[in-house]
Amino acid sequence: LKEGQVLKFKEIVMLDKETQPPNRYSQGSIIKEMEARGLGTKATRAEILKTLYDRGYIRGKSIEVTKFGEKVIEVLAKYCPKIVSEELTRKFEEEMELVREGRKKREEVIGEAKEVLLEILRDFEKNKDKIGKGLLESYISYKRNQKYIGKCPKCGGDLKIIVSRRTGKRFVGCSNYKNGCDFSTPLPQRGIIKPLNKVCSTCGYPMISVQIGKKFFNTCININCPSKEFLKNKKKN
Repeated sequence: LKEGQVLKFKEIVMLDKETQPPNRYSQGSIIKEMEARGLGTKATRAEILKTLYDRGYIRGKSIEVTKFGEKVIEVLAKYCPKIVSEELTRKFEEEMELVREGRKKREEVIGEAKEVLLEILRDFEKNKDKIGKGLLESYISYKRNQKYIGKCPKCGGDLKIIVSRRTGKRFVGCSNYKNGCDFSTPLPQRGIIKPLNKVCSTCGYPMISVQIGKKFFNTCININCPSKEFLKNKKKN
């Protein structure tokens, strides 16, 4: 091909396709992205990510922002936008690096930070009732949804995470137990459990995500699911 050359075409094909969303970040790729954007330091990025998981703002190996996380950002961005500013975070990361390199005085950076923090605090004070109401509503909804697992396969009631007062162990029970439904099933006693809002393709029971430290695994709540027998046999072989 060369500039100005006239080209002939044989056919035009119109493909009926939907735009595919970008792949979700993994823990490794999000840390690389933070580094590329100048957010956090090598020593703090993993801890920042852990905090987001621990507070329920994100979940899963393929990182997904929770409804609670979305609401927190929505409320803060509306009433106190500087506190969620990527540019502001990056600016102070860069300035702290200049201090470490001896190219800027520590007192100068602290003075700038104080001015910004005072402005943020003024915004908070002015909108504290609206911020508090928005965050409280989202937190209550988050805690309620954390307990809800899905629909009972026996009666169609709501399955919830329950902690036994007698033993302190957690299990799944049905909201219709007072009406005679005796469905229950044990849960892992370690880790953070979150509903996945979908059912197992093998048995139809609700799926959950279990986080133990930095490790995650997804499973259904059916201890007799055939897929679990398959995995047991696979491990034996």
